[in-house]
Amino acid sequence: MNTEQRKTKRFLTLDNAFVALRSGFKKVGRINDISIKGLSFSYLSEPIESVVDSGSSQVDIFLSEENGFYLSHVPCKVVSEIPEPTFKESDILMRYQCSLHFGKLTTNQLEQLEFFIKNYTIELSL
Repeated sequence: MNTEQRKTKRFLTLDNAFVALRSGFKKVGRINDISIKGLSFSYLSEPIESVVDSGSSQVDIFLSEENGFYLSHVPCKVVSEIPEPTFKESDILMRYQCSLHFGKLTTNQLEQLEFFIKNYTIELSL
């Protein structure tokens, strides 16, 4: 039996919710789920041997619509990063899932994140 380990509620995002990892913006992908403590997202990349970079970074969270939501410079740390074995577009591209844990947010960032969760997500039922 798979027991949920997270202590905060996770929420599914709308199809137009994206994240960009600021370390060169080399990883941009669709957000799978989000909580007040972190998120997971999927992105396409060339196959790579060692993926995880567990150093501190920042992400931007945004909606892909005109006049949409945009939250920048959110401190985070990569918790896991794994290839999705069920998806293989070709030998050229693979899909990876990356999980992030948010660092210390400013009051403004926390308010914006709470706004995002309230307005652009659906509660994930387990």
